[in-house]
This record gives sequence, C-alpha cells and structure tokens, in this order.
Amino acid sequence: MAENTNMLTPSGDYRAMQRYWTMATDILGGVESMRRAGKKYLPQFPNESSANYRHRLKNSKFTNIFRDITENLASKPFTKEVGLANGSAPAQIKRVVEDVDRAGNHLHVFAAEVFRAGIQKGLDWILVDHTRLPEGATLADERKMGSRPFWVRIPAENMLAVYSDMIDGSEQFVYARIDETYTRRVGLDEEEVPCVRVLVRDPVLDERGKPITYGPARFEIWEQVETAAAPGRSRSVTWQIVDDGPITLGVIPLVPFFTGKRALGTWRIAPPMQDIAELQVEHYQQETNLKSAKELTAFPMFTGNGISPPVGEDGKQMVLPLGPSTVLYAPMNENGVHGEWGILEISAASLQFLQSQVESIEQHMRELGRQPLTAGSTGITQVAAAFASQKASSAVQAWTYALKDSLERAFKFTAQWLSIDLEPTVYVNSDFAIEIGSDKAPDVLLQMHERKAISTPTLRDEMKRRSILSPEFDNDEEDKRLDAELPNEDNVMDITAALPPPGKGEGERIAA
Repeated sequence: MAENTNMLTPSGDYRAMQRYWTMATDILGGVESMRRAGKKYLPQFPNESSANYRHRLKNSKFTNIFRDITENLASKPFTKEVGLANGSAPAQIKRVVEDVDRAGNHLHVFAAEVFRAGIQKGLDWILVDHTRLPEGATLADERKMGSRPFWVRIPAENMLAVYSDMIDGSEQFVYARIDETYTRRVGLDEEEVPCVRVLVRDPVLDERGKPITYGPARFEIWEQVETAAAPGRSRSVTWQIVDDGPITLGVIPLVPFFTGKRALGTWRIAPPMQDIAELQVEHYQQETNLKSAKELTAFPMFTGNGISPPVGEDGKQMVLPLGPSTVLYAPMNENGVHGEWGILEISAASLQFLQSQVESIEQHMRELGRQPLTAGSTGITQVAAAFASQKASSAVQAWTYALKDSLERAFKFTAQWLSIDLEPTVYVNSDFAIEIGSDKAPDVLLQMHERKAISTPTLRDEMKRRSILSPEFDNDEEDKRLDAELPNEDNVMDITAALPPPGKGEGERIAA
C-alpha cells in the first residue's frame, strides 16, 4: 500500500451508512450536539436574519426520545447476568469472563455496550485480540506478563472498511481497516495522531489472477506523520507503517453484531431505528418552532397607526423601548387628529396546531419504538397496544439471539488463542414479558391466580419477569418468610371476644 494513500478513506459500505451514523451520534449527544450541527438539523427560515436564527438556535429545545426508546429496548436482556452456561469452563476462560477487555469490565457490561450500540447504530464489532508477546517468549514469560486474550469493542463508525469471502465453505473476513486515532501528550499540550490498524489475509491467485484461497492473517499499524520539508516548501503529510506482524490464529478474529437487515454480498445494514431518528430530527424542529412561537405570543408586536416613526440625530429610524415601564404617546397633528397604538398578536390556534404536531410526532416515535404504553401514547386501542408490544418483545428477542451467537463466536476465538478445545454456550436472557397493557398485566395475573388458573410460584415468576418483583426474588425464601409470619396456635388471641354481638350498634357497645 502506498505511503501517500489516505488510510482514513472509507469504503462504499461505510459511506452508504455514514449519514445515519452521524445523525444517530448527534442525537445521542443531546441538545448541545444538535445545536453545534446548526442548519443541518434546524434550517434557517427564508428571510430570517442571521441574528434571529442564532437566537433561535441558541434557545432551541430538544427532548431526546430516540435515546429513551433505544436504551429502554437495549436494557431488556440484561435484567439477568450474561455469562457462560458451561459450568465446567476452564479457569482461563472464566478469567476472561470476569475481565473481558482488560479494562476491568465483566462480560455482562461489555455485552450490554455492544447490544446498545447495535440497536442505536445497527451494527457493532468485536475484535478478539491477544497481548503482544516478544519473539521467543516462553510460557513462563507469558504467565509473568499476564498475557491472555482480550476483547476490543469496535464502534461501527470506526470500521472504515471490511471485506469477507467464502473460504473452505464458510464466510471469513479477509480485510479490515480500523480507525484507531489517539491523543498523544506533548509536554503540557495534546495532539491527535491519526492511526489505522489493518487486518488482512493476502489472496493466493491462480494463473488468471483470480483468488483461489487466502494466506494466513497478518496486521499492520499505520500512523500519519509529517515529514521535514525542503527549503521554501511546506511540510508534507504521509502514512507510514509503525508496526506489523502475523496473527498467529491464521484468521482475522473479528465478530460482527447487527440488528438490521444486511444487504446481500455487502456489509451494509439497514438500521432498525432509522425511522425513529428521522422523526427525532423533525420533532426537534417542531418543538423549537413551538417554543419560538410561544415567545412571540408572550411578547406581542406593537403597531402605530397614523404615527410617524421618530428619527434620531443620524437620520435613522429610532428603535422604541417597549415594556411595562414605557409610556407611549400619540399626539395630535396640526389638523387635530391623533394616532393610535395597537397590538398585533399571534393566534392561539397556531400554537394549538404546533402543539398537536409535536405530540403526534412523539406518539408516532414511541409506537415505532415499540413503546406503545408509555406517556404520550394515548389514543391507540388495547388490541393495537398488545400487538405493538408483542412485536417489540419478538424484535428484541431476535436481537438477543444474534448477540448470543456473536458472543459465542468471540469465545470460540478466545479458546483458539488459548489452545483450548471449547464449544462455548453463552447465557443471555431472552425471557421477556409480553405486555398486554400499561397496568393491566398484573391485574390479569392476579385474577388468574384467584381463579386457581395459575399457581402462586407462577404468579411470582410472571411478576418477576415484569420487574414488579426484583430479579433477586426467590420463591423458596419467600415461602419461608411467610411461614415465619404465621401465628403460633398456642398464642392465638380470640379476637372475637372483643367484638360486639352481631346486630349491636356503637351506642349499645358503649353502654355494655
């Protein structure tokens, strides 16, 4: 690869998804991020002055419904701890579970980050790497260094290019280019160093120049450097390899996790949350417009009929002060006619229309986000709510199975690094409650219990699934507590003796 090639140039797949990734990142960044984007998400009105636009942008309003929806969906599988289902997993694998990324994060935490990013961006990546060992290092050296496999989460927007091909009957990665730009401290200052990691398997070509197979995997680390310039010329920027070497597994240990539909033959994913993100931008615009309209209504426009505007010493029209402490005069002219002051107000109907638009967009977003029974979703039928909620659970469950598969593939690479023969099974909770209403499910379950349609343990399990009871709730322990609360027969009071005879009123009891 030529040193003058820009290693940060993205692939066609990347460019196809870049607009959505940028939009999702800006939305998740909150109101300040949306304001920094300026006209990208809040266009300037025709004939709106730059000063007025800057004021409207500075005071724009942003309610982050997109983040609320995606984080709510992403939390569903993690009410129970993610872990290996193999009870007899080797100690080396168990150590990886406890600190999967060498940053102290448990597998549960790491998986939650991958799952959330996969929902929000449609795609996320896991690279199973290994601590670099010096050439000729022994097993004792490896143990002394604490060398072991570890996982690296690669956000979708950092995967600049990735390509796969069919090798030995299965799809395997043959090339990946990852943006690993970092910040380097220089004295008391900092500088950004563009850095790219390349993972590649070189093709083995036939006599016609077509790949028949691929060689073992290797890596390259490229950094952008400035070279000294000749006298009279500016400094030039080039890319240089600062490290390279083989990947001893022989393959590229890269695992994708995606929630959208993948286009055949590419790594372009249709993000499932794209429609909600587009509506979030429209909601931001409408909410800001409503706020601006309310401000204009609170400060109406004054009109002067039959009154000439005052002119200052410079010959320009003066701006009159307005407010409760200001007195406005309309003196008579030489013909005995005086002017009049009036008020021009925005119709309240316009505000009501804008408010209804904001509420309608929010309701649509929550329905699309499979959150039909949250605040602001009134107006849909119980049947529609149940159907939408069932779709939500089935969608998240499908993503959960995909996450489970990705984690198991990552553990497969981990076992290969450790030279362990392991078929890992990862437990990820996919037992979600299918909501049938915002408050109705517990009532229905209680009625079924009263009618002896379900047992007490089943009732408790269903309440636990709906987070009414805590995840730590234990049926057997609760039965013991209930038994402990039962009164001892030897100490039972005859409370009937303290009650008045049937039919006697308050006065008769007092008299007695």
